[in-house]
Amino acid sequence: MFVTFEGTEGSGKSTQVRLLSQRLRDLGYDVVATREPGGTSLGEAVREIVLGSNIEVSAEAEAYLMTAARAEHVRQVIRPALARGAIVLCDRFVDSTLAYQGAGRGLPTDE
Repeated sequence: MFVTFEGTEGSGKSTQVRLLSQRLRDLGYDVVATREPGGTSLGEAVREIVLGSNIEVSAEAEAYLMTAARAEHVRQVIRPALARGAIVLCDRFVDSTLAYQGAGRGLPTDE
């Protein structure tokens, strides 16, 4: 099972992921809690570039960085966890990209 948590900054996504993952673990489930951007070395580097640095990044480049980070995240973390039967809880996923890089940065969301 793959569950994503979406919402604005400070809306409680990380808190809900933490609380639900702990409850499910207490019930004996294998749970992987992860986030985007993040979850992998590439994802954390992209997170730093996009969110934590003064590097100017165009909307298109930002979208490509997020997509590359997601591809690695799915390959390294999400797909293997699902293959072994784990529940994956993800703080942000595709919906955030559509909102931030699409609506927020003015990129078309149908391409």
